[in-house]
Amino acid sequence: MTSATTPSAATLLEPAEAARARGEPIVAWLLGAERLRGARSTVFLDSFARRLIDAGLPLERLSMHIPQLHPQLAGRSMLWDREAGGATEVGYEHSVQNEQAYLASPIKVIYEGGAALRRRLDGPDARMDFPILKDLRERGFTDYVMLPVRFSKGRVNALSMATRDPGGFKALDLAILEEVLPAFSSVLELRQTQRTARDLISTYVGHSTGERIFSGAIQRGHGEVMHAVIWFCDLRDFTAMSQDQPLEEVIDLLNTYFDCMAGPVKSRGGEILKFVGDAMLAIFPCHADEATECGALGAALGAAQEAYGGIRALSAVRKSIGLAPLECGIAVHMGNVMYGNIGTADRLDFTVIGPAVNLVCRMEALTKTLERHILVSSEVAKLAPDRFVSLGKHALKGVAEPQEVFTLKK
Repeated sequence: MTSATTPSAATLLEPAEAARARGEPIVAWLLGAERLRGARSTVFLDSFARRLIDAGLPLERLSMHIPQLHPQLAGRSMLWDREAGGATEVGYEHSVQNEQAYLASPIKVIYEGGAALRRRLDGPDARMDFPILKDLRERGFTDYVMLPVRFSKGRVNALSMATRDPGGFKALDLAILEEVLPAFSSVLELRQTQRTARDLISTYVGHSTGERIFSGAIQRGHGEVMHAVIWFCDLRDFTAMSQDQPLEEVIDLLNTYFDCMAGPVKSRGGEILKFVGDAMLAIFPCHADEATECGALGAALGAAQEAYGGIRALSAVRKSIGLAPLECGIAVHMGNVMYGNIGTADRLDFTVIGPAVNLVCRMEALTKTLERHILVSSEVAKLAPDRFVSLGKHALKGVAEPQEVFTLKK
């Protein structure tokens, strides 16, 4: 470790035998803590910090910083504070990498391959070369250590600890940390690998579907019949709008549009199953024996109204800067679907299929013809008849009988 008064490697190794004896119980706990394997990361860090204290470290602050493979987050940080009595976790968006707080932090040094560092925060050897050190000194801390925690494939994380002990950390304290660090790194990597896998699967297939996959629903043909409110939307005239635009602008347009559609669905408990070009398919699971408007239906209709409101607001902004407004159609139906795996032996899609899915997709195509933005089926309308007005029966491609469709009353 480097410092204004940097201890040599030999000095750190002097208490090796004592460090091994005090570290062994922590290593045994790390490798055998089955009950904590599914616990929150903050609980895991809290337990680790308390065992370091039991081993004799004058620990009062411990932080763990971990880069993330995540579409929204560049990293997560956990902070344990003895005064606060536990640990908290914060996620940082990718934009943090351009912020001064990160650029001037020791975390960046460690992430970029820097060696472990130590800073005394009091006395003549104090060195305040990072803003956080001044803050810690003002709060009474006397010693600060940050070092890399490496995973098996070379990814670097950062662990820091700080104390208010007048003498700072002793050589034995640092040796104990070095003794337990390999086991800590291995357990942390396993936990993070599982978390990353869950995050990525949820990102691509949705949280509920992701949990089903993790629970073992991975065989082709595996599925279940589910009663659900089915929600389908499509962006009108997208092909014409995208003809002459650069690809980057087309992608940005779609992402902005889907933000308007997906946010209301997710916030009301819907599960987004698929993006197909400029269309989105989602479900709100419910019970088949509902005799009145069910919670899932209310959530789906609320999502449709909020999503259309978002599109109207977005269109107003686009028109104000000389861009074409956006129009969309949303269809809501209720029925039984098969929810499960379809595809080839080595390339599967977890989705819903069945006549009800086909009907809602065909019904959405009527929104443009009927000049309505939200349409619902008779199965939906009968559960809340006072909310809808009939637009008559219409033939739908691939559906044997003409279907009566409804829209929300104004």
